[in-house]
Amino acid sequence: MRPWQEHLRLYSELFADPAVAEVLWPGTRSGPRAERRGADILAEDIRHWQRESFGPWIFFETGSGLFVGRGGLRRATVLGPESVELLYAVRPEFWGTGYATEMAITAVARARQLRLREVVGFTATTNGASRRVLEKAGLHYETIIEHAGLPHWLGRLR
Repeated sequence: MRPWQEHLRLYSELFADPAVAEVLWPGTRSGPRAERRGADILAEDIRHWQRESFGPWIFFETGSGLFVGRGGLRRATVLGPESVELLYAVRPEFWGTGYATEMAITAVARARQLRLREVVGFTATTNGASRRVLEKAGLHYETIIEHAGLPHWLGRLR
């Protein structure tokens, strides 16, 4: 489902979760920016959809209707030219269940429908589970980059 302002509580809870924050932004879990993180990300996701007619979605578990996380595509600049980034964030209670992989594969399928030239994804080199998600979605190792002061595995799918 496309995100809307009424999803603010879901975004706020997801991105304020200490385990999620530690994976996405190691060492930056607290402080004023962390308190606004969910609202800022939601606002950018809504703007992205308005600009591009695609973007991140919010995902719910079939059957229970529980909020699982957020994933999809967004424009980003990685190593020079503008690319489309594959991204995902899953609530910790759903880690290891395949939802991140499902989000990533769904996003790659959408990128193909949109005839996007390439998709990139990156994750901290210490996050083997996230790297496997990117590989299952078809991204191939390209290089190690520095992001947020840490080495990150970068994959690309053309």
